[in-house]
Amino acid sequence: MLRNTLSVISLCVLFAGCASHNTQSVAYDPVNDARIRVYFGVTTKLFFNSTCETKARPLRFGYSGTWVSKPRLLNLANTTIGMPVPEDAYRYYDEYVIKAGQPLTISIHRLTGIHANIPEHDAGTFIPQAGRDYELFASNSTGFFRLNVRRVILEDNRVRTESVDVKSAPLCEDSVPAS
Repeated sequence: MLRNTLSVISLCVLFAGCASHNTQSVAYDPVNDARIRVYFGVTTKLFFNSTCETKARPLRFGYSGTWVSKPRLLNLANTTIGMPVPEDAYRYYDEYVIKAGQPLTISIHRLTGIHANIPEHDAGTFIPQAGRDYELFASNSTGFFRLNVRRVILEDNRVRTESVDVKSAPLCEDSVPAS
């Protein structure tokens, strides 16, 4: 009986841990920083203080940048830092503190296709403003794989969002392989 009880308690603790929100205490200075929520589902990379996307490394494999999101299989817990969450938020995400007033380039990537992996990619850049919250996600609403960035605003205890103008981010000149 004790063994069965311990087994049930262990499973409950395990499942509670998988579905939890991992709230982290991070240094956030609204005078110098912004916050960003990155939704789960596609590979997402951030390039700080850059208006272009660096792709090739010296050995010409992989991608540079800070890898902030990738398709997950086992860890579905959100990492939160206290951003307000809109009603239409996706279920899984991570939140980060980023430097405001500097260009931020975002790259999203996924493989699609039934019989062959077809890569889809988009990259954009914008300058986050101090004390503001943003979220980024991929969408197919126009039939094309696109990066979307929204500002998250808390007003009168209600959370609303507004689109952020994101410019297309080219490849950095130093990352294009010489012919």
